[in-house]
Amino acid sequence: MWTKKSRGRGLASVILEYLLLSVLVSLFTYLFLYTTAVSIGENYLLHRNIVLTELQGLTFHTWIRSICVIAAIIIFTVLFLFMLGQRLSYLITIMRGIEMLQENEMNYEIPLEGNDELTQLAESINYLSAAQRELARREAEMKDEREAWIRSLSHDIRTPLTSLLSYSEFMAEKESLTQEEMRSYIDLVYTKSCQIRELSSQLMERKDGNWENIDDIRFLLEQLAQEWMEVLEDRFDCSADLSGCESFSGAADIYSLRRILDNLASNVEKYANPSAPVTLAVQSSGRQITLTQTNRQKEYTPGSPSAESHNIGLSNIRSIAALYNGSVTILSPGGEADRHPDFRIEIILNIRPCL
Repeated sequence: MWTKKSRGRGLASVILEYLLLSVLVSLFTYLFLYTTAVSIGENYLLHRNIVLTELQGLTFHTWIRSICVIAAIIIFTVLFLFMLGQRLSYLITIMRGIEMLQENEMNYEIPLEGNDELTQLAESINYLSAAQRELARREAEMKDEREAWIRSLSHDIRTPLTSLLSYSEFMAEKESLTQEEMRSYIDLVYTKSCQIRELSSQLMERKDGNWENIDDIRFLLEQLAQEWMEVLEDRFDCSADLSGCESFSGAADIYSLRRILDNLASNVEKYANPSAPVTLAVQSSGRQITLTQTNRQKEYTPGSPSAESHNIGLSNIRSIAALYNGSVTILSPGGEADRHPDFRIEIILNIRPCL
């Protein structure tokens, strides 16, 4: 960030210095020329044995004095205007710098010369232009962050909304439902509706989540894994393994964990091969949770719609993992020669202690 320097001298004092310096130089010039001219003239007259009358002597000195005064005035004028012209030239430089700032959208810096009020003016203009550039940069960053936030939550809202539509269509197509099936689907609809409400609230209020104490993290992950399987089981051979996860308590945002599983399920629906199994493994080590999803990728040709991805889901998972001081690693064991490589994503989350 550009910073202002210390306060310099006033422009009036600088001009006064120029005036005094010009007077001193012109006075010295006058004395030097007058003394030299008188000495040369008297020596000349002495060698020529010329004796001047009183009137001629007075005229001689007046004539020399007049020439020296004119020379001193010329030197004073030239020197003062030269030094003053430098500051006036710098003023023109500042004016041109302002025009450059207007043309280049504040992306220009006026050169600093001297140490007076004109220099302070240039410093102030540079400071304001730098502040304007910094403000524009921060506004652009905030705009990008806001757009990324909206894209992220909009993407995650679409997943539970799709599940709601699927459940509704299934219930509408089925001729009869048992009481147990009805209760199960109502619970699922309620859960997804609450998720949409929470995501909408985050979208409108820019909240960072709702952290709460969870008595049994493993039980919560079992529920989320069950929801993950319910989304995929009609189209994929999916399974979840939580045998490596221990029970412990901690603070977590349930909706953010659900967003991770929803994004994993969404990526499976878009890019996984339906004929290959999809597995989800959950392991724990202390307060650290590791979720690993493995599936086989679809076969696609370059440029086909199925091959296109904006990676919003993976970006969302990474941002949520960052809230848990975690990380996301993408692993693809298959080589380039394998046209159906396995896709493996590993998510590490560090669960906070209870609040």
